[in-house]
Amino acid sequence: MSAETGWTLWKNNGIAGVVRIRDEGSAVKVGLKNMASLLGCGAAVKGDRLVVTFESRKLEFVLGAAAARIDGGQILPMADAVTAEGGEWWGENRGALRLFEALLSGGKGSVRLRFAGAAALPEKEAPPAAAATPAAVESPEPGKSLYGPLPRIEKIRWSRTAEKIRAVLDLSSPFEPTVKDAPGEVEITLAAAAARSISGVPSPYPEEVTVAFTQYGDKTVVRFQHHAGSVKTFSLHKPERFVLDFFSSGTAASGVEPAASVEPAPVLPKPAEPAAAPVPAGRAPGGKPFLVVVDAGHGGHDPGAVAGGINEKDINLRAALRLAVLLREAGIEARLTRKDDTYLRLNERTDLANRWNADLFISLHCNALPRGRHARGVEIYLMALPTDKDAMRLALYENRELGKNNTIEESDAKTNLLLRILGEMEQNAKIGQSTRLAESLFNMGRRTGLQMSRVAQAPFFVLRGAAMPAVLVEMGYLTEPEDRKLLNDPAFLDRLLRALVSGMSEYLNTLSR
Repeated sequence: MSAETGWTLWKNNGIAGVVRIRDEGSAVKVGLKNMASLLGCGAAVKGDRLVVTFESRKLEFVLGAAAARIDGGQILPMADAVTAEGGEWWGENRGALRLFEALLSGGKGSVRLRFAGAAALPEKEAPPAAAATPAAVESPEPGKSLYGPLPRIEKIRWSRTAEKIRAVLDLSSPFEPTVKDAPGEVEITLAAAAARSISGVPSPYPEEVTVAFTQYGDKTVVRFQHHAGSVKTFSLHKPERFVLDFFSSGTAASGVEPAASVEPAPVLPKPAEPAAAPVPAGRAPGGKPFLVVVDAGHGGHDPGAVAGGINEKDINLRAALRLAVLLREAGIEARLTRKDDTYLRLNERTDLANRWNADLFISLHCNALPRGRHARGVEIYLMALPTDKDAMRLALYENRELGKNNTIEESDAKTNLLLRILGEMEQNAKIGQSTRLAESLFNMGRRTGLQMSRVAQAPFFVLRGAAMPAVLVEMGYLTEPEDRKLLNDPAFLDRLLRALVSGMSEYLNTLSR
């Protein structure tokens, strides 16, 4: 088909125009910005996202992803990844029709779109508006977010006076966050990236103010829990900062923002307190104990990560056996997917959890990085579109079955297929539940002084089949000597696992009310 010919786009019973097409072999794609223009939508490129707007609704395409997000929430699949070339963004044609229908009709099904017949494109067709055309679209550099060159939270600085505790978020560039202020809690949402470990987290004043952060794709949520009488928030510029003042009871915020240069010297954090006994959980509806299925990752002929002469599968099993004991001590029923050095395929693990009608599924692992790269701490993952390239790399590794008829290429293809089916309604509901569980585990680890690195998202097959909230816990980096020493220390593992039990209990207690 010639470059001057496209497909006729019908909207309900009328013709909206002729859309550019592009045959990429794996799929015939249509021009997304071109399609947006014909349908009366706005379109703008932001980093490696194409944001299409109609009235108050928004549709986001992510470069290289076989899915899109509508209204910042539901993830809808496409049969092939979005590409960009020649000033246009290209999307698989059937998926584009379905996504634009959802955007235009607001989920009410009032708009029907279809392609019917080839037609000539208008002569000397004007190129897309300059505001919506990237000069060049490149793949993200190594270490950058999958969602583009986002602003960054550099660190959090703390100080204290007789009247207040101040937290200052140092930002790489100017942007205004969304602030939700509720009794005892302030939630800051920024279109920004955060490092795996931010200086200033945990809080040096945990008895008065605690802080935890979670990154979801192109958003970072920083949550402060406090016992302050009042809280004042404001921005400062050159350099860019966002400030939170937590005033003690009986001290009112003056309403006058302090000078940018006046900040008391920071106070060093207090030493971490030892882990407390696990929080007891309530009962499931009907009075029965909650059931948690604990999965020790890898096993049998699959050793997992190997470093310093240690196999990941052995640490995972020791941790799983101990976690089951601690869960039972907290009044929670626990079952193990494996009790010895047995190999289970990824789908078999969640099949057991579903058969046992579990309330939660927890898969235990140890992390690893290639030679020359370093990171430390505990990471908690849920199954969704990947947070960043590191999360996607980890998912590709963990998804590699080592069965006789499974190759690395087949596993990677399955992971890409999984990206395409993340838009199922059941999965979206489970993502929300798993997110709350992950946050509870993460925050409990922070409160007990553990080095919690982050909550992140990635398409893990071991979580895909679970019909209940499910998370994967990377307990530390086996490739880091300091973490490897901790993972081999029964006292550290006990402390970590007690924090996980308390986090699970905290989450389960919300279900029993």
